[in-house]
Amino acid sequence: MIELKPATLDDLPAMQTMASYYVYDMSEFLGDAPGWDFPDSGAYECDDLRPYFEDSKAFPCFIRVSGELAGFVIVNASGSDPLAEFNMAQFFVHRKFKGRGVGRYAATACFQRHKGLWNVMVIPGNRGAHAFWTRTISEFTAGAFEEGRRRVAHLDDSEQDVFRFDTSSDASGAVPVQ
Repeated sequence: MIELKPATLDDLPAMQTMASYYVYDMSEFLGDAPGWDFPDSGAYECDDLRPYFEDSKAFPCFIRVSGELAGFVIVNASGSDPLAEFNMAQFFVHRKFKGRGVGRYAATACFQRHKGLWNVMVIPGNRGAHAFWTRTISEFTAGAFEEGRRRVAHLDDSEQDVFRFDTSSDASGAVPVQ
């Protein structure tokens, strides 16, 4: 049984700890970028997630499988363009649960809960994430999405592959983005 459960500020320590595994996973794609050196402490650290818990337009959630922590999701309103109402700010599924439909369930649950114009951004070169999001978004929207590469100012002007789609129409998924 897969669940997406809202997280509270009391859950911040657990999510922050899980985020170090997320950063470890991301180091495969960003490890040679400035600021991504493997730390002398021997442990990756993630940016402070507290602002997501204090932002009324952010929705941190845990993913649980049969009650066990399996990952986390943070939806916010900071997309790649000012029209985006929802953005997949953080998305992490523990390796133990990959390939079991856990990520697809969590992403779909987010799209169903938050109706509006969405952005999902993927680091160029992260082929696994790109394939996952292409498949998941395409299935959810019946192919009604746009994809392109753009620089994102609030992410240090980094290039991102951006998926853009609208979930505000009917229960079937999405309408084409204008």
